[in-house]
Amino acid sequence: MFTMWPQDFDWSWHLIRPIAEGIYGGGEFNEIYRAAERMTLGDRESWYREWLRLAEEIDGRGGQADAAGHPISARDHYLRACNYYRWAEFFLLPEDPRRVHTYDRCVACFRAAGRYFTPPLEQVEVPYEGTTLPGYFYPAMNTDGGGQAPGLLYVAGADVLKEELYFLGGRAAIERGMALLVVDMPGQGETLRHRGIVSRHDYEVPVGAAIDYLQRRPEVDGGRIALLGRSFGGYYAARAAAFDKRLRACAIFGALYDGVDLYDTYPPIRNQLRWLTGAKSLEDARERLKAFSLKGVVDKISCPLLIIHGEDDHLVPARHAQRTYDEARTDKQLILYKPGEPGSIHCSYDGFPYTIPALFDWLADRLSVRPGA
Repeated sequence: MFTMWPQDFDWSWHLIRPIAEGIYGGGEFNEIYRAAERMTLGDRESWYREWLRLAEEIDGRGGQADAAGHPISARDHYLRACNYYRWAEFFLLPEDPRRVHTYDRCVACFRAAGRYFTPPLEQVEVPYEGTTLPGYFYPAMNTDGGGQAPGLLYVAGADVLKEELYFLGGRAAIERGMALLVVDMPGQGETLRHRGIVSRHDYEVPVGAAIDYLQRRPEVDGGRIALLGRSFGGYYAARAAAFDKRLRACAIFGALYDGVDLYDTYPPIRNQLRWLTGAKSLEDARERLKAFSLKGVVDKISCPLLIIHGEDDHLVPARHAQRTYDEARTDKQLILYKPGEPGSIHCSYDGFPYTIPALFDWLADRLSVRPGA
């Protein structure tokens, strides 16, 4: 793995994330590297300042291309600016007012780019317990033109936004002939920041609402729907798959068996966990996370299950993946990337050219994507 700061693996890992997302338009290495050179290791204000500077510069380039009538250039600039704004807000505390403003710029850039998607980006609202959850629906690409496409619900984790899922393999699903739904679920993105809806342990409820929505889409074959969860979403997806029997398949891109173990193992994430659970304190967050466990749950999954995890994962040790796999009683597969191999770190940011095809080809096979997709 490229380490910008060899003396600090965690900061280097966070920098790898937007670099890896460049494979689907979420960044450009030289822009990111130049910004990182101006940062002071350990100084989160310098992280915010340099990402924001870069985001505003590229956002401006998008606006210039837009005004000049160059939609492709505008789209590409807006996509990078979106992700740079996202990374600017990353280390800010939940209470910091700059966080919402920077997040809003991230979303605005993504939607500006989405005007030039083919077809244009569709913003949707998923009915949920008397309110709605905001999301995006992407029709399948590269199909043979006949009938309905299979559907995929992609669920993020503790800090990833629905916009970012496009850079984390969402486009790979669309290109393989799957109709994709991404939603800011409880405890995520706009749902958390602007609607105050926090996470819950029984994630089969919001996931079930999203599956209901997918099944109502005329473009989607309601009998061919799969679920994908990444990082904390590895818990969410496994939990939902255990109780919702409509799923044709479930894939986990970075497992999470137990929320308290994550809290104890990786202290930098504790404030994020406090925020997403609606806890009043760190101690309260840890207490609430006790309900976020797959014990006695995984063995109820009946659809095919794929788990991809890295043995060098410093956030969520590989024991989470192994335990999830061991307790499953269905058609299952575990792919563990060995230390030093591409894909061995958390959510395989060091190996997307290897892990993304393995993940989305498996889903395409389980969903019987039509020839020509």
